Amino acid sequence: MNKPWRVDVLQCRGSSYEVGQQMAEGFLKTTRGRAYGRRKERKPFAFSLKNAEAALSTWAPNIWEELHGLADGLKISLSRAVAEYSNSRLRYPKRGCSAVMSGGLYGRNYDYDPRRYDRILIAAQPKGVHASIGFCERFTGRVDGMNEHGLCVGLHMVNPRNAEPGLVCMLIVRIVLDQCATTREAISLLRRLPHGQPFNYSLIDASGAAAVVEAAPSVVAVREGDQLGCANHFILPALQAFNRRNPGSRRHLPALEDFARRALPENELFRTLNDSLSPVFDHRYTSGSGTLHTMVCVPAQRQMLVGVGGDVSAERIDFAAWVHGAALGVEALTGQLGVEALTGQLGGNAKPLDARLRMVLGQTAEKPDKVFIGTPLDGALFKDLVLARARFANVSLAGAAFDDIDFSGAAITANCNFRGMTIAGVSVADLFAAYERQQKST
Repeated sequence: MNKPWRVDVLQCRGSSYEVGQQMAEGFLKTTRGRAYGRRKERKPFAFSLKNAEAALSTWAPNIWEELHGLADGLKISLSRAVAEYSNSRLRYPKRGCSAVMSGGLYGRNYDYDPRRYDRILIAAQPKGVHASIGFCERFTGRVDGMNEHGLCVGLHMVNPRNAEPGLVCMLIVRIVLDQCATTREAISLLRRLPHGQPFNYSLIDASGAAAVVEAAPSVVAVREGDQLGCANHFILPALQAFNRRNPGSRRHLPALEDFARRALPENELFRTLNDSLSPVFDHRYTSGSGTLHTMVCVPAQRQMLVGVGGDVSAERIDFAAWVHGAALGVEALTGQLGVEALTGQLGGNAKPLDARLRMVLGQTAEKPDKVFIGTPLDGALFKDLVLARARFANVSLAGAAFDDIDFSGAAITANCNFRGMTIAGVSVADLFAAYERQQKST
């Protein structure tokens, strides 16, 4: 079956207080907003209104003012608004995200738990800070976006542990959008901000200057270049100790870097990221990391291609025109998240053939009969199968077992890791060694 997927689009202008109030009032008109009154108040452990005010007054006074408008618009106390929608101690579940910065474009997939997704794209023009458009989290935060100067930024969780006192990820993205016009300014600010958790921040500006800021509570390092990919692990040596085991992120990064080297045009980049068979489109919805939205920004033109779900037609938003008073022309983004009853897998038109293997069938001449792309198959059992035209790309087969399989015509490249693998009881390492000895003797 298919599940309709809707993201509401809100437009707010005025003082920071008025933006907060408009955001709340717009939200209350949505389906989810009408159920808001039934929500119980969630007060995080060791919450301090005084400490939250001190942090926001120092780094983002406009957000502190916005929270007052948000509280009045939602008809809740300021204490509750600050506790739930600012720099609180609420837990942030794992999320995985992919970004490409190349050829003056910013491409991005946001992967997260559908049940915790705010489903709001907001264009905001508060007085005193830069106007921006982005996907919001807990109203005041942003997970990604672009501002009126063309600066784009997105967050990428690296390790939910190792948390220390500091600013939370979605407020950091928001602060960068509010206060910075260029990648250079964003890097400088990200070096000064107190980071509460290890995150990557992907950046590009209107000039095409791109960077990935690898940030942890105790250290911040920067990767710069014309063709960059960014996933959910640190690359620079100074931050290796913060990485967690994340095979999905390590599978995604080579594909992202390949997209960057190819310098795809905007429409093709969107299709490449949003294709449900893409090696960077994530189907792990039940574990909280499925692809929810795709966006491609053209910073020099202040335009955005955006879509929700997989295999969707992109909606083009002219943010430059909106900044000068025009309407966005869209009230909601809609898509279909395909749901497979066996696994709960969501995402575009891709359907799992088997609950264990999650195969995807392709029937065109350009595609093999069976495609395994970016799918974890660790520990899987392959038995009585013909894999003569199968294609495995960016897949982990660690611990998998193959029994009575026809591999005729299969090709295995030198990029594969054969450590510990055996064929008919003989280790692959021994087979390679014997082959090398045989080659030397001839």
